[in-house]
Amino acid sequence: MLKIVSAEFIKGAINSKQFPQIGVPEFAFFGRSNAGKSSLINMLLNRKNLVKTGSKPGMTREINFFAVNALTGKPPNAESFCVADLPGYGFAQVSQAERKRIDAMLYDYCTTRSTLKTVFLLMDIRRDPAEIELQTLQFFREHNIPAVLTATKADKLSKNEQAKQLLALASFFECSTDEIIVTSATKKTGREKLLQHLSACLSV
Repeated sequence: MLKIVSAEFIKGAINSKQFPQIGVPEFAFFGRSNAGKSSLINMLLNRKNLVKTGSKPGMTREINFFAVNALTGKPPNAESFCVADLPGYGFAQVSQAERKRIDAMLYDYCTTRSTLKTVFLLMDIRRDPAEIELQTLQFFREHNIPAVLTATKADKLSKNEQAKQLLALASFFECSTDEIIVTSATKKTGREKLLQHLSACLSV
C-alpha cells in the first residue's frame, strides 16, 4: 500500500509555459466544478486544507500542481509524484476569451504532458452523466491518456442508491462497474483503491 509522507503546493499555471518541469510521474483530476475535486484530493493525500475550495463552483481557472512524497512496498521504497488539479467545467461565468484560454491550456496539458500517468474523471454519483463526460473520456482515449472514472460523494446516497447509480454509469460509459472507483471524501471511501492505482502506475 502506498503511504503518503508529504504533500505541498508547487505552483499554479495559467498556460503551458508555466507548467513545472520536475520529471516525476503525474496524476490529474478533472470534472465538473461541483464534483468534489478539491475534497477528494485532500482526502487522497491526507491533507485537510492542501487544496483550497473556492467560494463559488468553477472559480478555479488555473492548473494547480502539488508535489507528493510517498513510501511503497516492503521494504519501503521512496516515491515522488505530482498531482495536478485541473480547472472544473461549468457554473462560473467567464468570457469567451477566458473560456478559450482555459480550453487551450487543458488541451496543451493533456497532449504534451509526457509524465502524465492517469487522469481521474470525477462525477457526482447523484447526477446522471452528460454527453460532455462521454466526449471527455473519448478525448482521453483518442490521445492514449489512461483515464479512471471516479464517482464522488457516495455518502450522499444509500447503498442501494449507490448500486443503482453505479450500474447507470457503467451502462452509459459502456464499461463494467469494477472500472469505476466509488469515493466519498467525508468517509474516505475509495481511498485505498485510488492509492492502489497510483502504486500500480508508479511501479511500472
